Amino acid sequence: MSSIRDTLIEICEEIIEQNNNPYKEHKGISNHIFDEKGIQMYVGWELTKKLGLYVSSNDKEHKLNLQFERKIINKVRGKKDYLDIFLLHKDKRIGIELKFKTKGIRIPKKLGEKSITDEIETQKRREKFQYHFSNQGAETNGHHSFFWDLHRLNDFINKKEIELGYQIFITNDPSYWKKKKEGSSKGYIIVNKGLKISEKKEPNNSHKFQMSHETSIDKKMEAPNWTSVDGIEGQKKGPRTLYENLKKKLETKDYGGRKEKKLYCQTDIDLEHVVDDKIEWLPQKIKHLGEEHDNPARSEEEKNKKFNLEADDEKHAITKFAFVIVELEKKS
Repeated sequence: MSSIRDTLIEICEEIIEQNNNPYKEHKGISNHIFDEKGIQMYVGWELTKKLGLYVSSNDKEHKLNLQFERKIINKVRGKKDYLDIFLLHKDKRIGIELKFKTKGIRIPKKLGEKSITDEIETQKRREKFQYHFSNQGAETNGHHSFFWDLHRLNDFINKKEIELGYQIFITNDPSYWKKKKEGSSKGYIIVNKGLKISEKKEPNNSHKFQMSHETSIDKKMEAPNWTSVDGIEGQKKGPRTLYENLKKKLETKDYGGRKEKKLYCQTDIDLEHVVDDKIEWLPQKIKHLGEEHDNPARSEEEKNKKFNLEADDEKHAITKFAFVIVELEKKS
């Protein structure tokens, strides 16, 4: 394990401890970090301090060996790509990708046959428990994004943009550490060979993009075959609507005047340089009501996968935060 990885684990554990504590505020500054940008800034600031990345050679020259949102040109796709954090440490170029997915408080109510958010009751409960994290959902895409970021880091290593890479995923949404069931969702899907829409409803392969504790990390993963990854609407309306929306997306020009020739959901995920052989949820222990307990994200039993804030019932309780870190390095 590298010293960089140790440092990142230490920083993430600080974030987890802060976000798992009851909400406090000092003169307008909260002890919770609520969004991905805040996580990015915190990690960058702590890396700068802990690794001594701010160098002052004399009174006139100062140098910060860390950069946010480093732009990298993807020559194959003809597009800009970005790296969340890029740093130089001991002459080694290091890239870090961060994902922060939150589960907030949502009180539903019926509106005809639909279930919508009861905004008034939701706000009341947020105020009662001082809990203001967003309810993001879309965990199927989130699972894919985790592996896609690993693929991008792997690609940056191949292109010699970095020598060492890290993917950090922080969440309090138990859907990420629960095991996914095969064929649990059926619909019209993208047939990956030829960008065609299936003629009948088929099970998607989202179960292959799971992040449960000790899930093995395969060096090669097949492309996803569900439509929502690329924001193509109309899955419930049938293959014709999906086809038309897919066609429009392919014909839409981006800001540089180029057409999108290939959807990234058609791409197999390459993890050649991943060091880890499995996913491990951290930290090992999580504080709950003043006591340390085994992290529920590491449990194999469904019933033990939650630590809840005090709430009137299980349905409206909120889980604690945990994180995953995966390392990539090109072997010499």
